Amino acid sequence: MPRILTFDELRDHGVLLGRRQLARLEAEGRFPKRVVISDARIGWLETEIDEHVRQKLSGRAKGVSLASPAEKAHK
Repeated sequence: MPRILTFDELRDHGVLLGRRQLARLEAEGRFPKRVVISDARIGWLETEIDEHVRQKLSGRAKGVSLASPAEKAHK
C-alpha cells in the first residue's frame, strides 16, 4: 500500500514549498494532487512526490528550466 506523506514530511522528500505555493501548483497541474484523508487532514502519495522531485532533478541535469514564466521573472 502506498505511503501517504503529511505536509511536514514533504520536506524530508525535498519539497521546500509553503502551503499556498503547493495549492497553487496543484491547481495548475504542476504538483501531485493531495489525498483527502478526513475533513481536517490531507496528504500526498510518497511515490508521486518522489517522482515529481526526480523529474525536477532530471530537468536540472539536462539544463531544462521547469519554472513557470512568473517564477523566472522573480529570479
